[in-house]
Amino acid sequence: MIDKYSPVFSISVVAKMINVSVQTVRLYEEKGLILPYKSNKGTRKYSLHDVNRLKIIRRMITTQGLNLNGVRLLLSFIPCWCFKGGFDEDCQQCPAGSVTFEPCWTLENVGKKCLNQDCRACPVYRLEINEKNIKDFLARQ
Repeated sequence: MIDKYSPVFSISVVAKMINVSVQTVRLYEEKGLILPYKSNKGTRKYSLHDVNRLKIIRRMITTQGLNLNGVRLLLSFIPCWCFKGGFDEDCQQCPAGSVTFEPCWTLENVGKKCLNQDCRACPVYRLEINEKNIKDFLARQ
């Protein structure tokens, strides 16, 4: 059985799995909605988690009426500090915690807690997203 976080699928396989073009998958990456593993040679690989995330993003776009910027904004609302030990001074000074409307994994300048972390392994990125659980998660905060 494949671990759901292991990067095993090529971009062309993923595109077929979610019924979009390879260019669409690349666009989602460019917009910061997905974070593929990249080999030393630059080859993209995707995990089952990535595929599920892409399916949910497609559903948000095709059935919920969101555009790419809307999905990106929704992902930026995930309060990363809840997964990083609370909204402390480090989080207050990090752009993800205060001034940006970008998902934290797209930022170059982050707080000390995230400085050398692999975002693909972070619980914020690994959160199983969908339009309902993000709303429920935010309502609890």
